[in-house]
Amino acid sequence: MGAAVAALALPLALLGAPAQGSALPDCAEGRDARPTVWLLDVDTGVTDHELAGGCSVNDLIDDESAWPTHGDFVRHVVEVTRELVAADVLAPRERTRLTQAAGRSDVGRSAAYETILDDSAESFADWDYAGNGGFDRLEDGTVRSRVGAGGGFGTLWYTPEQFGDFSMRLQFRDEAPGEARGNSGVQVRFPALDGPVPGCPTTFNGQEQNNLSWIAVNCGHEIQINDSPEGGSNDPRKTGSVYGFADIGLDRANPTPKGVWNDLEIRVVGQHYTVIRNGVVINEYENVPGVPFPGRPLDPGSESRGLVGYVGLQAHGSAPDVVSFRDVRVRDLTQD
Repeated sequence: MGAAVAALALPLALLGAPAQGSALPDCAEGRDARPTVWLLDVDTGVTDHELAGGCSVNDLIDDESAWPTHGDFVRHVVEVTRELVAADVLAPRERTRLTQAAGRSDVGRSAAYETILDDSAESFADWDYAGNGGFDRLEDGTVRSRVGAGGGFGTLWYTPEQFGDFSMRLQFRDEAPGEARGNSGVQVRFPALDGPVPGCPTTFNGQEQNNLSWIAVNCGHEIQINDSPEGGSNDPRKTGSVYGFADIGLDRANPTPKGVWNDLEIRVVGQHYTVIRNGVVINEYENVPGVPFPGRPLDPGSESRGLVGYVGLQAHGSAPDVVSFRDVRVRDLTQD
């Protein structure tokens, strides 16, 4: 397959351009981490074969873009899969499955994903930081949480827009030093972190922190990132937990080794939360009112976690909690 894939770049580059005006996607940020090809919310079951230049079939299908019409997307899939069969990347039966799935899909008929953090400085300028510590933006556009003397607990949040029903996709990587594992999270549906918010204390179980990032914790939900093998009461909440309200262990977290980019999707519709890691649903949660924060009775309960809010990335702040993020996208599901 290697020789055929290497020769694939030129014919694919001659295909009709996707809606954003480039025939090939920019795969500099790395291939899709899911093992099968997805069309928005639908898993086709077709293996996501890796191609030359760091791309994959998922990248070439390009289902997340804003296609002018559904027909434009279907024609694109027909042409791409034809070339992939000719290059011995796809079997004919896989092409049939993909083209049929494209015809049934909502691509071009529903909202597309909007990239809110890419590898550009302009994109990063739309984010602000609340709390102690921070994130460093690396040369390739990746953002990495700080620890040590420059560390501390805080939230890097996207300031231009609040989201109601949405799907948020991103990639994260555990970069903790040595044998340790990093701790972080994705914060969703919280109020603005640029000043005090009535009813949203800057406290941890009633203890004053004087840190605005606690607003995101107390009046939003955190989707945990933590693949530490430690368990029990010391460290019970693993990746995919809706922190404190729907916790899961490593047996459901679908953990990966350190240094591996993971694809994470957080889908929120009404008060229903779905967490998908590398194409596998690992947690679901219904936020009903009247549920206290377990073990922290002085913190706000479930009724404080609203229907609309901002999204952000957490810096846990203490060694060894080094976690990197990239390629953050959001799709509005309100109309759907």
